[in-house]
Amino acid sequence: MKTFKSLFFVLALGFVACQNDTVAPALSGEQAVANEVAIEETESVLDNISMYSESTFGVDFSTSTTGKDSGLKGEDSHNHGRSGFFSNCTDITVEVNGDMVTATITFTGDCTDYNGNVITGTITKTWSVTDTSKERTITVDNLTINGYVVNGTKTYTYTASNANGNPEMTGSVDISVETDAGTITKVGTKTVEITAGGDTDSCFDDEKTITGSFVYTDASGATFSVDITTPLVKPAECLYIASGIKEYTTAEGTTVLDYGDGTCDNMATKTTPDGTVTTVELGRKRHHD
Repeated sequence: MKTFKSLFFVLALGFVACQNDTVAPALSGEQAVANEVAIEETESVLDNISMYSESTFGVDFSTSTTGKDSGLKGEDSHNHGRSGFFSNCTDITVEVNGDMVTATITFTGDCTDYNGNVITGTITKTWSVTDTSKERTITVDNLTINGYVVNGTKTYTYTASNANGNPEMTGSVDISVETDAGTITKVGTKTVEITAGGDTDSCFDDEKTITGSFVYTDASGATFSVDITTPLVKPAECLYIASGIKEYTTAEGTTVLDYGDGTCDNMATKTTPDGTVTTVELGRKRHHD
């Protein structure tokens, strides 16, 4: 009887272990595209915040203790720089502690950027003045972009003039975004280059070209990868990506999203692993209360 009870106990433990060993559900290409589009539209705002808060766009971090005391005159007296990206509802303050510089960028109320995205909350940007690589770290803590809550970090190296003579930032991203479909995480590497308009300080004439590869995890724990196989191009006059190709890899195979021939519209073409072709409508997500 003692042996029987021991055997029963071991079997019971094995049953419980199998019950707890849950497997994340498989994700379709359609679901992967829907999840990724929501994250990418949100992170593109973080890219702009990172890019246009650089000193080459007139934001002075050299000696100021607060953004409003930066020493800049006229339109730049609040240290928003010369890009036109940051509106008057943004405050940038700076603390210098030895070699480390910490810039705090605060978006008060429903602060709207030049593309109409609504941003609320605070991010911090840190770097060392002795770091010749010019690496920066952006830390996001409950920042809200178009109603989606963002947390995490972006670490990147910024150069005002790359091999092509253009402004560029390249580095890693590790963020989570609370969407209507639950919290989705994104980890990977990304490069954003201003391929036209980089010879002026204004953000309004900037065309951006984007490359990178990422792994996403949705609220159910399912993962999928995204590779930009043809660089994405966002023209200055367009709110959306106008050309470029992404490939989404899930358990069912590879789904391809083609943004088109450069025409400014909010449409892209999706091809699933079985060859089915449909049209995907792009666009900023609704603002949540």
